[in-house]
Amino acid sequence: MWRTLPYLLFAVAGVIFPSAAASVFLDTPNEREMGTAFKIFFFHVPMGWLLMLMAIVCGIAAGIELRSRSLRASAVARASAEIGFLTGAGVLLTGPIWGNATWGTPWTGDARQVTTALLWLIVVAYLLVRKYGGAGSHRLAAALAIFGAIDVPIIYYAVKVWKTMHPQTGVVGKLPPSMWATFWPCLIALLLCSLGLMGIRIRQLMLAEQLDIAWIKLDRDSDIDGARAPQGASA
Repeated sequence: MWRTLPYLLFAVAGVIFPSAAASVFLDTPNEREMGTAFKIFFFHVPMGWLLMLMAIVCGIAAGIELRSRSLRASAVARASAEIGFLTGAGVLLTGPIWGNATWGTPWTGDARQVTTALLWLIVVAYLLVRKYGGAGSHRLAAALAIFGAIDVPIIYYAVKVWKTMHPQTGVVGKLPPSMWATFWPCLIALLLCSLGLMGIRIRQLMLAEQLDIAWIKLDRDSDIDGARAPQGASA
């Protein structure tokens, strides 16, 4: 069941996404002030939400891993960070395109842009520490993941606390019905793809860890047998 679930998610996403993308460009009307550039919204916002979701999952899983040394928590933390890396890259690519078309500049340096870019850099740092860090680096990686999770509510409330050019957080709820009906299929399709990739990656990481443990145990048993062999021969 768990092995086939990711592929079921991909199949459902494969059915939803083509019609959702077609609806974005063919059926959804242009926004009155932003024009055609507003259509980036239907991909930019879902990827931003997924980045924040994956950062929270990574932070919680890293905390569990730090406390209990759980193999599954470690795999969940790394997999969610990798999906967060991809969705975050999508946010940072689509955002400047939308900003340049709407505001006349790709980067204004407002609070939401800065905190989102910071979160993506934290995710990158976490992945680098996990891959290339030495002994004991899991503590530093966990601290980075938890810091990233703390940054999520800062991103959410940035437009309320500071004066920014970004739309307020309630903009999705104020969409007209035609845009609302297009936004949710895009979000669901991207969410299903992310969860499917995450499920496959978790299984890969767990199998790799189990294989490493098995090799270490085999080497240890071989060393023990090698140390006992001379004693048995002399007897």
